[in-house]
Amino acid sequence: MERISKEELIFGLHPVREALKTKKRQVSVLYIVANKTASKQVEEVIRLAKTNNVKIKTLELRLMDNLASGGNHQGVIAKAEPIKAMRLSNAIYEAQNNKKELWLAVDEITDPQNLGSLLRSAACLGFTTILLPKHRTCGINATVHKVACGAVEKLRIVEVSNLNTALIDLKEEGFWVYGADMDGKSIADFDYAYPAVLIVGSEGTGIRQKTLEHCDEVISIPQKGGVSSLNAAAAGAIIMYDMFAKSLK
Repeated sequence: MERISKEELIFGLHPVREALKTKKRQVSVLYIVANKTASKQVEEVIRLAKTNNVKIKTLELRLMDNLASGGNHQGVIAKAEPIKAMRLSNAIYEAQNNKKELWLAVDEITDPQNLGSLLRSAACLGFTTILLPKHRTCGINATVHKVACGAVEKLRIVEVSNLNTALIDLKEEGFWVYGADMDGKSIADFDYAYPAVLIVGSEGTGIRQKTLEHCDEVISIPQKGGVSSLNAAAAGAIIMYDMFAKSLK
């Protein structure tokens, strides 16, 4: 197992609660705002922390704001061991009994808001695993945790040195690879093969050409117009829903 970052601060009710509930990694300290009546949601987080023998500290609001770098912490911040990445081979092994497995790969997604939104959509729509390149893609930081609303704790995170090599390995294991691109085939009447991997690229440049060459199909969302295009997170969510819905048939 490989560590994605050297340290981890998680802020916001949903991310902190999921970290405490899933127990995938150790939470060492829970910080809460001093001199403020706790809401029911904050009380639930405190109860979970006590159950898990997590140290609880109170901080003044100003210090909490500084700790969250101005982010919306909602009165709770947790200090946890770093999220751990799973090896690709282990993730493939865990997925082998699900013939309609759904994975997401991101290619040069550098905006943590977009990555967090993609992870949240993936967890909601039956995707189990995220391929996260080590380079040219933002890591899983506090902002990603906050936007993902706890999804990071529910997904397998697979950190890969080379996305193209990982896709080749997955295809050898029977996975079908689909790339999201505006010039692809419309998903309106498209039928997917499973298990499947969806690749979402950056808003600026999309999926790299070399990576597109490893796709079995390149797909797109039919659009009426009005604006130039959907952003990466919105487009990814629509296609993930389409893949998930059709996997149920």
